Amino acid sequence: MKVVILSFVVFVAIVALAAWSKGRLSPKGDSLAGKRMTLEQKLEALASCGLTLADPFKSEDLLSSWSRAEYEKPGFDLVLVCLGMTEEQEPWRYHCVNLWHFDTECIEAHGAYKEIAERMSEMAQGSFSLENVQDYVDVEEEKAWLSFSFKGEEIKIDCKVDDDWVDTTIFGRFVELLAASDPSKIFIYYDTGGQDGIIGCVAKDDYAKLKHYGINFVPLT
Repeated sequence: MKVVILSFVVFVAIVALAAWSKGRLSPKGDSLAGKRMTLEQKLEALASCGLTLADPFKSEDLLSSWSRAEYEKPGFDLVLVCLGMTEEQEPWRYHCVNLWHFDTECIEAHGAYKEIAERMSEMAQGSFSLENVQDYVDVEEEKAWLSFSFKGEEIKIDCKVDDDWVDTTIFGRFVELLAASDPSKIFIYYDTGGQDGIIGCVAKDDYAKLKHYGINFVPLT
């Protein structure tokens, strides 16, 4: 009887080891956050989660901002920052359509909230559209607002003025618009630890993949 039990245990161990070696099992899960990966491997992992380099960009185009060695340190912070940036020359195209490296200290004059509204709509990639987007920003007067048309409804949002810091409650309105227009997608946020952050828009299934890989986006609220 002992021999039978021992043989069964050995068999189970061999099967588990074989599955692990093929990537089906992992004692530490599938987290990629602490692993050393090439720039291309990181871009491939993000692309599998709906965050892809926009045409005509290639991985080599990102090397004009930072070195390969910097991108290939453990973690995804720098790759996400660069994906969320525009190219550093005209015509200033975004490296990724649905990812945005956002500085919260950016509300300096008219057009600042208009840019936010238009970029949030752009990242949604057709899931909702805005018309007649306008804003007003006067820091000294302590007055700011954003207005637009959505499905024929005129919407005006008064924004809190705190020097040149964004009123972060504005993002909640776009979260609501997306939920009402396309509940299969979600706005997400990645905290870089400073006054900037990464905002994205992905399918909910892709958000689940990001979490599975240990890339710590959270729902934008």
